[in-house]
Amino acid sequence: MSNGFCEALGISHPIILGGLSRIGRAPLVAAVSNAGGLGLLGAGSWTPEQLADQIRETRKLTDRVFGANIPDHAREADELVATAIAEGLPVVSTSAGNPRRFTARLKEAGLYVIHVVSTVAHALTAEKAGVDAIVAEGSESGGMTSMEQISTLVLVPQVAEAVRCPVIAAGGIADGRGLAAALALGAVGVQVGTVLMATKECEISPAFKEMMVRARETDTYLEPRGRAASRMFKEAFTKNTLQELTESRSSIIPDLDLAQTGVGQVTGMIREVRSAAEVIAGMVGQARAILPGLTAELG
Repeated sequence: MSNGFCEALGISHPIILGGLSRIGRAPLVAAVSNAGGLGLLGAGSWTPEQLADQIRETRKLTDRVFGANIPDHAREADELVATAIAEGLPVVSTSAGNPRRFTARLKEAGLYVIHVVSTVAHALTAEKAGVDAIVAEGSESGGMTSMEQISTLVLVPQVAEAVRCPVIAAGGIADGRGLAAALALGAVGVQVGTVLMATKECEISPAFKEMMVRARETDTYLEPRGRAASRMFKEAFTKNTLQELTESRSSIIPDLDLAQTGVGQVTGMIREVRSAAEVIAGMVGQARAILPGLTAELG
């Protein structure tokens, strides 16, 4: 399912792994890239040394293109950018801040730069800063998001109309229906996180994966955090699910540190834990089947 965006990056499918802080590690990143997408290491809470280690570990697992997500608010953001450049990463995604801070530096080093935005105004700023592509992320997404609470369906077409660079849709996308919809809205591809957290390669607690399988679309909420917000599981759902796991004497050991882990509304669409390759192949296959049918229905 290649297009110009894929060709620019050397990937097969326009599917990006979102920047999963702490859990976007080598096994998951390599699995996404091996499946034809673009894996991104979640470097937001790492030291430069940890990022370098993860880059090297990922290279042991794949010879495909991968990169890193570096949030502007990361404690050692400047040093993380320097590490990404020194380690020869071909692509970096920046987020949660001003794209002017790192774009020129990354571009001068020859990297492809993607920036995540939540409004049209932010997209225009990113384009002026010189980024190569923009991720338009709706409020359905997990983890940090905008207080504006603009949905993906509303945000993506407006951003696509406002800028000339490629736009990737994010938030509320878990399968080929979402990929097909994103393309129809004017995006060149999608960025997904939650659905790839529920994979065998993701190094997160099995209890959290079980929670994603059990969750409904109503089991997440947005918690204000200053000028932004974070989407997570509701406290009551987390407490009840972990209690059920304990009482059932499940082999899944509850992890009490799950409350601060972000998760998107699409958790209600997750029915099982699969491999990253199965998730990506399913998305591509379903989108390919849907798009010709929609054309036929329109006559």
